[in-house]
Amino acid sequence: MAFRQGEKMSEDQAALLSEVSEVLESVLNRKVELKPEMNIVNDLGLDSIAVMNFTMALEDKFDISIPLHDMASVVTVQDLLNTLSALRSDA
Repeated sequence: MAFRQGEKMSEDQAALLSEVSEVLESVLNRKVELKPEMNIVNDLGLDSIAVMNFTMALEDKFDISIPLHDMASVVTVQDLLNTLSALRSDA
């Protein structure tokens, strides 16, 4: 279930966004407010090491493996939510 900008988030997507926020906060050790349209690197100021730590924490949290080719296509928070949703439904 992909979410497009301008649409209202489903309860599942909103819950997933909240979980992703918690994971990112634990990786960064600071409060973050995620919005679907945010660019993960530019808006959140994550460097490559922080992105890898975030990815590994997401994999642990959701008990999934995120293939590099999937992660390479993730630019925005919404891209990440869509990728996580797809991987979780495949599991």
